[in-house]
Amino acid sequence: MQIPEHWRFDETETGRYHGTRLGGDILVDGRYQPVTIDEVGDGTVQGYSPMLDLYLRWEREELTLIDPATGRRIATFEDERDRADAECDARIIEEMETRAIAEAERNAEREARTQERENRLAAEARIRELEEENRRLRGG
Repeated sequence: MQIPEHWRFDETETGRYHGTRLGGDILVDGRYQPVTIDEVGDGTVQGYSPMLDLYLRWEREELTLIDPATGRRIATFEDERDRADAECDARIIEEMETRAIAEAERNAEREARTQERENRLAAEARIRELEEENRRLRGG
């Protein structure tokens, strides 16, 4: 079928099904040549895919893709979903905090107006008392 490149991943610890946990072959002049698979530490193996221009890495029982230019792992759909969920959660928390602050400010304003009204009523009552006492002292 002349597939230019193919890869095999074996989830078993020993590579029981394919003889290795990670393997690949590249079509060269009509014949498949094995991809060099390197041990990169802690049981992690990887091979370079010229077709994808990526390293395919088998580590911690998971296939990951590595950008050779940066050496960084390429995010999976699950990674992006988790990132989006975390951003959404952060926005929800921020919105809840903003609402709580606004509610606290409204409550403080309401309490200040209530206190102001009570103070005004108390002052008006005291003025009436003093005016009444003044009238009484003047005799009339």
